[in-house]
Amino acid sequence: MADNIVERKFNFSGARGQIANRQELENQLSELGGLIWQAIQASDEITEAVFELADAKLFLDKVHPEDTRLDSYWAEAIMGDLDPETLDRQRPLVPPPEWLKYSLFNFALDWVMDQALMRMKIEQKWPFQENDGFSKP
Repeated sequence: MADNIVERKFNFSGARGQIANRQELENQLSELGGLIWQAIQASDEITEAVFELADAKLFLDKVHPEDTRLDSYWAEAIMGDLDPETLDRQRPLVPPPEWLKYSLFNFALDWVMDQALMRMKIEQKWPFQENDGFSKP
């Protein structure tokens, strides 16, 4: 079956050029992720909504706020804008319960973003969904 693979090139946009292999696709997805992150960070309304919805999701799942709030020192060691050498020295010292808090809240943030994107696609009735061979009217 591998012999039947046809090389295809796809255009993500004129400015980005053609995508001919998986590495280029991964690079373009990273770039798109960066643009989405910039848009989220540029809007206080979006940023606040994402975090509030993550808190609401955790509350409804009966997760107590103290189970997701990092100690400020450990938060700096995990997410801080420190030089890489300092982070490499500090991160192994972060206690496992702090990593658990960080992971749990990130899981909730991922859930919020996934749900919001899915609802956006459904509610906006993206035209390609009707012709993708999978969607049902």
